[in-house]
Amino acid sequence: NFSDLAREICQLAELTTEARVQQLDVYTENSENLGSTEVIVSVVVLLTATDEVSGNISLTNDFLNVVDNIINVDVETLQETQESSNTSARILEAIESVAEDIPVGNTSEPVVITRSAFAVSVQQVDQLMETGQTFSANLGTFSDLNMSENIDSSDLSFSGRQVKPSVLILEHSQI
Repeated sequence: NFSDLAREICQLAELTTEARVQQLDVYTENSENLGSTEVIVSVVVLLTATDEVSGNISLTNDFLNVVDNIINVDVETLQETQESSNTSARILEAIESVAEDIPVGNTSEPVVITRSAFAVSVQQVDQLMETGQTFSANLGTFSDLNMSENIDSSDLSFSGRQVKPSVLILEHSQI
C-alpha cells in the first residue's frame, strides 16, 4: 500500500542523478512524514545515485543530507526497515563507497562533513607508513544523543591502525 509520497519518491528514479538526489532531499526533509515504506523506497532510490555521486563534493553533500534525513526517522521505523529490507546496512555501505571518493585537498588535514546524526571524516593516508591509520569517533546511543546538538569535528580523530567505518559501527553496537 504505497502512499502518494512513496510513489513520488519512486518516480525520482527517472530523473538525472543531480535532480534525483536534490529532490529526494526535499521529500525526506521532514522525517516525521516518513514511514517504513517511504524509508525503504528512499534508500533504494538513493542507492541508485551512489556511483554518480562519488567524487562530486556538491552531490556528496546532498547525498549525505538525504542519509541524515532518513536516519532521523523514529527508531522503530529504522529498526523495522532494517529487519525487512536491510536499509541501515545498505546506507552504511553507500556512505563508505561515497566517502572513498571525497576529494582531499590538504593531505595533512582530514575532510570532515558533519550532519545532525553522523559525521564523515576522510584523510589521505601514506600507504608506505609502517603504521596505518585508525579512525576513532566519540559515539553515543540514541538515549545519549541530544538531537539539538550536531556532531562536531572534534569528536573525530585519526591515528594508529586502519579500520573501516562499518567495523566501528559493528564494534559500537556490541557494547
